[in-house]
Amino acid sequence: SNSAMRGSYTSSLSVSFLVVVVQLILGIVSSNVNAVIAPNAGHNIDNKNNSDASVDGNSALQECTVDSTCSNDDGDDAHTISLESSGVGNAEKMTTATASPSHVEAATTTTITTETKVVAFPAMPPKIRAILHEEWDVLDPKGKQMIEAMHAIDGAVEFAHARTTFFEHLKGTFSILSAWDQPEDVRRTGLVHTAYSGDLFMFYLFDSNSESDRETVKELLGEDAEALTYLFGTIDRGSLFHFKEVQNDKESKVRPVWAGAPLEKSLQDGDNSNIGVNPTDFDANITHTVFHRGSPTGTWDVHIRTAAHILMVTIADYLDQMVETNGWKDHHQIENGGSHLYPGNGMPALGFYWFTAICNGIKDYLDVVPPIFNHCQTVISYNEDKEARDMYWKVITEESQLSEEEQIALLNRTVKLNPFIGEPNMLLSQIYYRQERYYLAATEARLALEKFYTLASAWDKRRSFGHWVGFCRVLMLRANRMLEGQERSLPCKDHNDPMYVNYNKLELTNLRDVVKEMNDREEE
Repeated sequence: SNSAMRGSYTSSLSVSFLVVVVQLILGIVSSNVNAVIAPNAGHNIDNKNNSDASVDGNSALQECTVDSTCSNDDGDDAHTISLESSGVGNAEKMTTATASPSHVEAATTTTITTETKVVAFPAMPPKIRAILHEEWDVLDPKGKQMIEAMHAIDGAVEFAHARTTFFEHLKGTFSILSAWDQPEDVRRTGLVHTAYSGDLFMFYLFDSNSESDRETVKELLGEDAEALTYLFGTIDRGSLFHFKEVQNDKESKVRPVWAGAPLEKSLQDGDNSNIGVNPTDFDANITHTVFHRGSPTGTWDVHIRTAAHILMVTIADYLDQMVETNGWKDHHQIENGGSHLYPGNGMPALGFYWFTAICNGIKDYLDVVPPIFNHCQTVISYNEDKEARDMYWKVITEESQLSEEEQIALLNRTVKLNPFIGEPNMLLSQIYYRQERYYLAATEARLALEKFYTLASAWDKRRSFGHWVGFCRVLMLRANRMLEGQERSLPCKDHNDPMYVNYNKLELTNLRDVVKEMNDREEE
C-alpha cells in the first residue's frame, strides 16, 4: 500500500507540475503571441532631431531562444523572444524582433497571432505601381505626353548611357523624383536634366544656346521646369552646398553647408550647429555665384532654394545609373576607350555616403523633403558605404565558398552599415526560405520591399527595379503560404487535373492568380 501511495503521490506531483508548466506556457503565449512588430520601424534610428541621426542596431532580424535576448554589435539588447510553434516545417519559430530603420513614411505594423502566422504585404504605393505599369499620367498630368515626346527623339532612344539607353535613364530619373513627391518643376527637370548637357556630361539633345530649342523645351515642360533644366545643364554644381567637397571627402561624415561657410566634418550625435544659413531665411535673397556656360559674364547667381532643387535632381540622377563601370563616363568621353571593359561586373558604385550627406544639407530648403534616408536625417560615411557594398559583393561573388551562416553574417552587417538598400534583405530572405525558416524569410522580404518602395530604385543594377520588386513579392508570397501550412508555395490551378500538369510534371499556375493573391494580402 505504501508503494501505491507513493505512486499516487508521484502522479499527483507530476500532474501538478504539468499544470504549472502549462500555465507558464499559456502566460508566455498570452503576453507574447500577440506581440506587434514593425518591420519598417525597428533597428532604432534615434534621430533625436539631429541632422546626423545615429543608426542603432541596424543588423537584420536576429533569432533567439525563449528567455534569451539578442544583442547587436554595439551591445544593445534587442529583447527578441522566439516561441516554438508546431505546424510548419521544422518547428518554425514565431519571432518578435527588431527590424529595419524607420525611413518609411506612415509606418505600419504587423500583428502575429496563433491563427495568422504570416507577415502582411506592405501596401504598394500608388506611384510605385504606376511606375511598374508605366502609367505616367499618375505621376504628372502631362506625364504620358512628355514621355512620348522624349521617346520620339532618336538621340535619346538610341544612345547608350551609363547602363541603359539615355531615354530609359531620363525616364528613370523622372520616376524616382515623382515617387519622392517632388514638385512639378523638379520632377520634370528629372525627365530632361542633361538634355542641355552638364558640367560632367558632354552630350546634349537640345542646344542651350538656341532660343528655338529652349522654346521647345518650355513647351514640353513649362517655363519653371525649363529654367531649372537650363541651370542644371549650364552651371558648375560643384560649389553648391560644397557638393564636390562632399563627394571627395572619404574620411569623415560631413554636413554640407551653404557657400561661404566651411564644410562641417566629423559630425557627432546631437550636433545641431548652424549649417550656414538660417532656414527662416528661406525666402530671402540668398544666392551664390557659380560658373555658368553661356552668360555674358560667365557666372550665375543661384538662389539657395534653386540650388537645393538642382542637387535633389542630382541625387536621383546618380541613383538611377550607379554602376562601377559607367558607359558614358568611363568610355564614351575618354578618347582612348577607357581602362575597364564595359559593362564590367555590375558592382554597385559608391554614392550613398554623399547622397545622405547632401540630402541632409539641403532638406531645410526643399519644398518637399523626400522619405529617403530617414527623411534626410541620417548620414552614413564613405567607409560605411564601402564596407556595406564590399560585404554584399563578397556574398554575390563567393557564394559557393561561403557557408549560409557566413552569408547571413555578412548580409546582416551590410544592413547595419547601409540601412537604406533592400537587396541584402532580399538575399537573407532567400537563405531563410531554403532553411525553412519561413517567418524570417517573409519578414526580410517585407523589409526589402519597404526599402525598394521608399528609394524607388534598385541599388544593385544587375536587375531592374521592377524585377527586384516582383521577385521579392513572389518570395514573400511563397514564405507566407508555407507559414499557413499550405501544400504548395504558389496557387497552382489544379494539381489533380492532368490538363493542368505538363510533361515535366510542373503544375500550371495562372500569373493573374499569383498577382491577385499578392495584392489581396497587402495591408489596407
